[in-house]
Amino acid sequence: MTSLLAHLPDLSAPFRAAVVILNLRNPINAVLLAVITILILRILLPPPPYAPHPYGLATKPSEAYNWRPERHPHSQLWRTWTPRQLEKYDGTEPNHEGGRILFAIRRKVYDVTAGKSFYGPGGPYEAFAGRDASRGLAKQSFEKDMLTPLDQPIDDLADLTKSEWDNLRDWEGHFNTKYTQCGDYIEAEKEE
Repeated sequence: MTSLLAHLPDLSAPFRAAVVILNLRNPINAVLLAVITILILRILLPPPPYAPHPYGLATKPSEAYNWRPERHPHSQLWRTWTPRQLEKYDGTEPNHEGGRILFAIRRKVYDVTAGKSFYGPGGPYEAFAGRDASRGLAKQSFEKDMLTPLDQPIDDLADLTKSEWDNLRDWEGHFNTKYTQCGDYIEAEKEE
């Protein structure tokens, strides 16, 4: 039987020593060395984590952990709203930005389009759509007389009682967790 070193005469000195020390003339030793080398490389250089291709995911929640929405959610820019600007977003015009429904609470504007059945036309809170709902929510009254006229300054709510303020804060907490804030409610600039 010929020596492995005879078949590989151009090996450098360290490799020649490894062949002799590890007894790589024996095929079993050579295979074991190859397996150990592969395992060490897999530990030191693991493959990237598995991430499913996004288009292969389900488009509705299911028992699978991963799913993707059918379309990207609508993004909104934070902006300021005057009473007249906000008035247009009462959900009565489906062609106006998809019939978005907005209203204000304590000078913050919320997009409540997701709750169209409550805040849109025919809903129990429809009077608040496109308006400042602060006073009505504080007083638990859903009548139109709770709304400040559009040509008057924004209601400062100075005459609310402690229990009415508590009501208003509870409503505000509800809207902060359920709906998206999309801007600040500000006074209209006076034209001179």
